[in-house]
Amino acid sequence: MDRGAFDGSFKIYVEDPRKPASDIETGRMGPGPYSMEMFAKEVDNVKEDMKSMDKLYGQVHESNEDIKVAQNAAAMQELRDEVNTDLDHVIKLAKQINKKYDGLVRANAAQRRVAGSGPGSSDDNARAAMISELGDNIKQMMRKFQGLRVQMETDHRQLIESRYFAITREKATAEAIDNLIANEVPESPLHHAMQDHGRGPVMDAVAEIQERRGAMMEARRTLMSLHQILLGIATPVAAVAAEGQAKAPGPPSPVEPPAYSPGVGPPGGPVKAGGPAGLNDYERETRNQAYIAIAVALVIIISVIVSLLKVENQLENDGTS
Repeated sequence: MDRGAFDGSFKIYVEDPRKPASDIETGRMGPGPYSMEMFAKEVDNVKEDMKSMDKLYGQVHESNEDIKVAQNAAAMQELRDEVNTDLDHVIKLAKQINKKYDGLVRANAAQRRVAGSGPGSSDDNARAAMISELGDNIKQMMRKFQGLRVQMETDHRQLIESRYFAITREKATAEAIDNLIANEVPESPLHHAMQDHGRGPVMDAVAEIQERRGAMMEARRTLMSLHQILLGIATPVAAVAAEGQAKAPGPPSPVEPPAYSPGVGPPGGPVKAGGPAGLNDYERETRNQAYIAIAVALVIIISVIVSLLKVENQLENDGTS
């Protein structure tokens, strides 16, 4: 895929900090009547951003396929740079979509206070349907990138384990890979591999493993940030929809600027952990590991205390006898 062609067009989606925020981002309607045609045009603008994000998804997916067949550190470095560039563009575009989507929600709320365009009117229902469709598209995009992150992690892990086994004839562990890259253990399998295959080929393989590992960590970090941004857009919409269903029967409840509940931050902002349901996979994993570490530490401390008490009692008994 030609990245040069996309880079040129991408500039129109990146906000110039010297320019004031557009009406769509602030929810302002500007002078004159705000028609349904204007609202629909702004919705189409967000859809164009979504198409650009989908193109970037395709580019990152394509780069990941190339990474799987890369044979040396130099090729890995080039592909790693391409992925990082594409993912940086994805983050910028997601933030832009976040601003525009929030502006649409605010513009819709303002229009509901206009005579003839309030709750239950045909215009109100039409705007709500367009916003809801955008929200569904954003959720779908979020799931696509989340699936890509899982796939990339799986591919990288399998390739690293395969390269490690080819060098050492041993099964890879996180600690073993760290030691292999750092070359800190004098009697590590790396030294034996050098004796068998020569220093040059082995060090080339180690450099490739290092690039793969670095690429995986960078991609994971960026895609987790993207997930948080998109989740910040999608979650408040779902919360408002659920709230609307719980209300007394009446006109359909269009999307309004959400009153953020505990555990859900503003669109694009960090999602605060109000409980296990507010955590993403990485945060849940980290918290579980912390709980396990605390439990192990408590067991060790209790064991040491019990041992000391036994020794003390034994010394006292020996002294009295």
